[in-house]
Amino acid sequence: MKLKKLLEKVEKFLSADPDTQASERKKVRELLRALKDKEKALRRQLEEIEDGEERESLRTRLDVVRAQRMKGVERIKTLRKKKAL
Repeated sequence: MKLKKLLEKVEKFLSADPDTQASERKKVRELLRALKDKEKALRRQLEEIEDGEERESLRTRLDVVRAQRMKGVERIKTLRKKKAL
């Protein structure tokens, strides 16, 4: 799955109502795993590339993936807390 599509799915989940989010938790976990795999792949590419501009581009993409993944993880933690109450 392409990065743009993964990020769109995370954004869609984060903006959904609580009932919808509860039903989609499993899908989000899978999405977060895919983002984690994408993050690892970008890190490997970053280690291999020496060109300054290309490294900066990869670093930016990596930062975006990392931020979106962290948002998703925090959101799932919040939903779990709400569910436990």
